Amino acid sequence: MRRTTLIAAAAVLLCSAPAFAGDLMTGGIPLGSASNLGVISNTAAGIQNKAQQQVMGVQAGGGLAGPFGTASNLGNVSNLAAGVGNKAKQQVFGLQTGGGMGGGVKAPFALGGFNSNAGTVSNSAVGIGNTAQQQVKAMQFGAPGAPFNQNLGTVSNLSAGIGNKAQQQVIGIQK
Repeated sequence: MRRTTLIAAAAVLLCSAPAFAGDLMTGGIPLGSASNLGVISNTAAGIQNKAQQQVMGVQAGGGLAGPFGTASNLGNVSNLAAGVGNKAKQQVFGLQTGGGMGGGVKAPFALGGFNSNAGTVSNSAVGIGNTAQQQVKAMQFGAPGAPFNQNLGTVSNLSAGIGNKAQQQVIGIQK
């Protein structure tokens, strides 16, 4: 009888406790964390190789990351032609948006989320007679209403060796 009473009391206690999927509860303040990582590479290496790639990627951090939650998106895009007479062609469209609740009206008494978006784009033709062509369109947006948003974009284009061409077109929007 005691065992049944204790089991029933434990079940009532567990069912009545607030629980939020994906949230860590510490002192009644939900802390959430969401991260997305995307790595896209296109490589033609050796002798007389061709590599073509078209990519569309969307990274949306956190959904409801909590009033003090973090959402981070990291995208890494690379295009490489290395060796002799290789051709690498890549077209990429990327969208990164911050998550979390934001702050203010939607989450009273909350600071909002800590959101970061980072994108790295590289294009390289290395060796002899290689061609690397890359077109990238990228957009980075922090979470609306969140006071802590950070967007970082890094772009590099390299042609090294003899008779190489590295062509790159990049359009970036950060807000």
